[in-house]
Amino acid sequence: MHPILFKLGPVTIYTYGVFVFLGVVAGYFVAAREAQKQGIDKNIFSNIAFWLIISAFLGAKILYILVEFQYFLKAPLTMIRTGFVFYGGIISAIACLYFLTKKYKINFLQFADCVALGIPLGHAFGRLGCFFYGCCYGKAYEFGICLLFPPSSPAGFGGLKVLPTQLISSLVLLLIFFGLFFFIKFKKFDGQIFFCYLVFYGLFRFVMEFFRGDPRGYILFLSTSQFISLILIAAGIFMLYRQRSSS
Repeated sequence: MHPILFKLGPVTIYTYGVFVFLGVVAGYFVAAREAQKQGIDKNIFSNIAFWLIISAFLGAKILYILVEFQYFLKAPLTMIRTGFVFYGGIISAIACLYFLTKKYKINFLQFADCVALGIPLGHAFGRLGCFFYGCCYGKAYEFGICLLFPPSSPAGFGGLKVLPTQLISSLVLLLIFFGLFFFIKFKKFDGQIFFCYLVFYGLFRFVMEFFRGDPRGYILFLSTSQFISLILIAAGIFMLYRQRSSS
């Protein structure tokens, strides 16, 4: 739609990058505010959050390369410059968070609750960036909300109207954020918000994958993201039951 926000001489400012940046900033401040309420040291939070952001981008890039490995072999530089798989970022960030909370000797699940509050908000901004770039688009349909993207965008190469899955995802992510933001006041145990996020987003992502029209990596008859969604949903439900039983 509007992949380039503006240009400053030789410097091009891309809309996708701006929205990703806004998402990181928004998610960080929401998580930081909750961490302060939870009594987590401000400097420790900032240090951990910095490495979580780095690990998330690296993990998202690595999984993208693995999913599209055949394309990576043909055009490695192009693949490195573009494309991420969100779940790769989630998995690497969780691993990084576990390691760092052990290092700083703080409660992993308490910290994860704070981070889980910021993730859907930041992700909602990121999906708006996807919309303006034209990636992560839906299948071709003709009903009301479907849009015709410019031919130069990834979503417009076929010249057909497609489902704006980016906007739908952004809306649902905002609903998840507001739901968790309200519910965190009443949480019964550490990890409840984090595990609820895994279940809610996993369920939504599993369903949304059926409507995605961009190239997908597959494991058997499920897309890579659907396969990971099922694992996260099962893990989230199991841990919610386990933590509730032990609290």
